[in-house]
Amino acid sequence: MKRILLCCAAGMSSSILVKKMRLAAKEHEIDVVIAAVSGNQVPLYVSKVDVILVAPALVYEFERIKKIAAPYKVRVFLIGREDYGQMNGEIILLKLLNKIEQMKQEEIKMGSFTSIIESKLMPIAVKLGSNRFLTIIRNSMVASMALLIIGSIATLLANIPYEPVAHFLAPANNFFNTISSCTTGVMGLFTAASMGFYASDELGTKPFQTAVTTVSAFLITQYDAETGLNVAGFGSSGLFTALVVGFTVVYTLHFFEEKNIAIKMPEGVPPAVSDSFSALLPATAILSVWTFISVVLGFDVNAQVQTLMSPVSSLIASPWGYGIYHMLCGLVFFCGINSAVVCNVAYPFIVANGAANEAAVLAGNAPIFATTYGTDTMIWAGGTGATIGLVLLMTFIAKSKYFKTLGRMSVGPGIFNINEPVIFGAPIAFNPIFFIPFVFLPGLLATSTVLLMEAGIIAMPTIGMVPWTLPPGLIGFFMTGGAISTTVWSILIVVITIVVYYPFFRVADKQQYEKELQESKELDNQTI
Repeated sequence: MKRILLCCAAGMSSSILVKKMRLAAKEHEIDVVIAAVSGNQVPLYVSKVDVILVAPALVYEFERIKKIAAPYKVRVFLIGREDYGQMNGEIILLKLLNKIEQMKQEEIKMGSFTSIIESKLMPIAVKLGSNRFLTIIRNSMVASMALLIIGSIATLLANIPYEPVAHFLAPANNFFNTISSCTTGVMGLFTAASMGFYASDELGTKPFQTAVTTVSAFLITQYDAETGLNVAGFGSSGLFTALVVGFTVVYTLHFFEEKNIAIKMPEGVPPAVSDSFSALLPATAILSVWTFISVVLGFDVNAQVQTLMSPVSSLIASPWGYGIYHMLCGLVFFCGINSAVVCNVAYPFIVANGAANEAAVLAGNAPIFATTYGTDTMIWAGGTGATIGLVLLMTFIAKSKYFKTLGRMSVGPGIFNINEPVIFGAPIAFNPIFFIPFVFLPGLLATSTVLLMEAGIIAMPTIGMVPWTLPPGLIGFFMTGGAISTTVWSILIVVITIVVYYPFFRVADKQQYEKELQESKELDNQTI
């Protein structure tokens, strides 16, 4: 019996493919066990499987996954773009079980334009995607997402804008505020712990010792000799401090381990005790340095780190910078690489903005930032590239059989912002026809959204973290606590995507329809 593991960026599109592969296995009476996970969960399951299949959008993680799998003698394959886009579970399963050394695919014929993009941009995107620093930051931030969503929901319930509902829920405000304060309000502390854990995974240090040392060092940076711990720094204002502290801790521990500088315990001492003593010298050095900086010198680490980060933070918070960020996400995915390689850079700033908005609302003030995680989700209606309009066009007005079938298959996932089937199935990736709407439309929507929010025409987000799978149209309602203006705008975004994608889709659909007619005529000519 073969045990097959599929992985994609979030484990969502691969879950759809798993269901189709299971049906194919049942139909062909093939004895296999198939499961799906996100890319960063592979280390947890690699010892339990025989084969790993990697989604094409995770090409930048392919070599890393192969290295993880090598000690377990697990074979790793990259799924072809065309097969993945069509969610063709039967073909993928049969290719795999026939032991094809490389999964082959019919490559899209590219002109010089897409060839230049692939040759120039692909290496950069792959380097970004496999960068150790960005991988650690991404995993650390994602680890606390569930708690941040819970905190955001609590903030929403404590600040309902409709008087009758707000009055009804008023007795429970302390309940909701407590949850919010102990989740979103301490996101910096969460990040310090997760930084230690995930950085240890990348650099091979002891996970528990790295995590607790990072948390301890972070707490020192929030300590004032006169007033004690600055609890306010546990939230969004301490987020970047947690990242900086985390990197200093893990690299110091790694250096001490690499140079074998440690207190050695006799054989027979339990591993937990031995590990604790081996971390004693580096932990002492780390905590002493941060205490000297924060307490002896009186250095405000939070303020200084925020000052260093302010140019990037200001750029992402600006209408034009935010638009460029969204266009870069589209450009990377146009090259077949998941946009997470760009999002990883912006994610800490986006999440910090949302948390700052929540803190402002809880304090009775207006939200500060337009650029939050919820805003990202609203702009990416249907997924990166704002493809919900394209999927709806395929479903309802396509003349070609191929696009109509693809639309019906993609509309379900698309409603929940999962769009790998359409990116690799249409295809959008490396297809010059869709380059303009896929890359430039999100930038236009991002810039317009920020300008509208800053002008007070639509409401700014009051909720820091919302599920990215919220359907287009609903996201504007939930991220603003029910503001009608932003809700209407989020619905208008769907309409705009339909209008913008329409002329480009008509060209692609016409080409496909004519191709199908030609194939039909050729078949008729061969029929007796």
